Amino acid sequence: MTPGKAGGTAYGPSKAALHRFGEVLAGQLKQHGIAVFTISPGLVRTALTEKLGDDAPWTPPALAPQLVRALASGRADRLTGRYIHAEHDDIEDLIARADEIVENDMNAIRLRR
Repeated sequence: MTPGKAGGTAYGPSKAALHRFGEVLAGQLKQHGIAVFTISPGLVRTALTEKLGDDAPWTPPALAPQLVRALASGRADRLTGRYIHAEHDDIEDLIARADEIVENDMNAIRLRR
């Protein structure tokens, strides 16, 4: 949805709330060895998004499943609670930089002061 369209004002805040919920859930489940991630599959062409037209910045549909497989492998568990975008985040790079990402509180949805 784009701003000004029906439902546009609820879409962004609902996604931010979902990502914040995932971060809090990750904090609660970490002691049990359970990693939680929130991901964005990108803008994938579906019946719902088709109306955006051919000029939309479409994400290849294979990227989200590739990301999920990498996360399910356990190699990214140090990044628990982080937001990861299937198209814009290179999961291998994030895994390699996990200490820096956690230390600097990156890939998180929050207000910075």
